Amino acid sequence: MFNQNRVYRLFQLIVFLKARPPKTIRSISSFLNTSERTAYRYLDLLKEIGFIVEKDIYGRYTIANNDTQVPLTLVEIDFLKKLLTSNKSHKLAKSILQKIGTHNEASANGENIYNAHLSKIIEQLSVAMAENKQVKIISYFSANSETISDRIIEPVCFTDNYQSLSAFEIASKKNKYFNIERIGDVEILAEPIKHQNEHEFYKPDVFGFQGKNLDKEIEIQLSLRAYLMLRDDYPMCIPYMKEEGGNQRYKLKVNVQSFKAPARFVNGLKSEINVIGSKAFIAYLKKILP
Repeated sequence: MFNQNRVYRLFQLIVFLKARPPKTIRSISSFLNTSERTAYRYLDLLKEIGFIVEKDIYGRYTIANNDTQVPLTLVEIDFLKKLLTSNKSHKLAKSILQKIGTHNEASANGENIYNAHLSKIIEQLSVAMAENKQVKIISYFSANSETISDRIIEPVCFTDNYQSLSAFEIASKKNKYFNIERIGDVEILAEPIKHQNEHEFYKPDVFGFQGKNLDKEIEIQLSLRAYLMLRDDYPMCIPYMKEEGGNQRYKLKVNVQSFKAPARFVNGLKSEINVIGSKAFIAYLKKILP
């Protein structure tokens, strides 16, 4: 029997795994609200229908990007929408399942779903800002703590290319930066904005931290593996990374708001990274590393 809830969860998982950074099985099971055993079954199902599910050296999962575009027909797209809101079977189901089972088309359909999801999030946040309304961010994935939670916020503005949202978080009473790709859904609340005088926007650093001063310098040398992981997890670092001497070694030198995120990254790849500076960053690492 064609299970509507299973299809919906599968589409949610496609969106979740296409957003960087890669996810642990614990965060996947938390996102789907299932056991880890069931989460593995969903990963196996994605592989069966043609998606390339990659696992990194830390056991984190992501869906590989694929630029091939073979879209569904308009009739099939319309049926998919109805399928997610109705339990009734339909003779087109078999055709769509066969199409999803083809590798290239499955990847393209997943990309379409992913892009549509991001567009919906941006559109809803834009409406909330225009109407001066508070927003509930649903199932936000924090890359720092690897936790998923709902947040009540007052949106302030988007950063360049709509990569992130600057917002005032009600619970913490702090201005924070939220990556658009890590937002599960958005609900516009009836509550109007109440803390406008406390709203602040500072362009986030390359690790996503906001603050008034980019006064903390880090300088590190990376192996090819560390370079690729940093590029994927924190793409805003890319303009500040340079290859050194053509020997697959790379250097990152940049000012940041906080040592917290870069220190966590260095700690996870100790054998792949050489810390050059600054003295303050080296001292911070010595204080927190075992």
